[in-house]
Amino acid sequence: MKHIDYLYFNIYNYFYRISQYRSTYNPRLQALYLFSLGSGGWLLLLESLYLHCVKHSRFTSPVQSMLFAASIYLLTTGFFNYIFIVKDRDQKIFGKYEALSGSNPKANRHLAWSFIALILPYIGLFIFAAVFPRHGR
Repeated sequence: MKHIDYLYFNIYNYFYRISQYRSTYNPRLQALYLFSLGSGGWLLLLESLYLHCVKHSRFTSPVQSMLFAASIYLLTTGFFNYIFIVKDRDQKIFGKYEALSGSNPKANRHLAWSFIALILPYIGLFIFAAVFPRHGR
């Protein structure tokens, strides 16, 4: 859980620093939605691997696939909204790591790794779709 907290802190801290210099949306919501998008991507990647490797099937239509993906994103956003925003867990995480971030010489590297961790499932899904295309399409 410590690694997930630190990943969330890196994203939240990035949006918080940007909001200090220019008017942007609420950094809490930006971090929440980006974290939910990354988590939803991991769930979709695991689901597609499960369907391909275990069930040996796919969704029957693109609409069914889109509805499933949209429901995953809505559920992860609602779940993380409750955990991070409603329960103020993001403020606890920010307070815990804020003092350490100023003296961390590898802060930019950790931020890059955090964004890579959120983008990686989409790269995996793209490669998966390229290697195992649907038949007849």
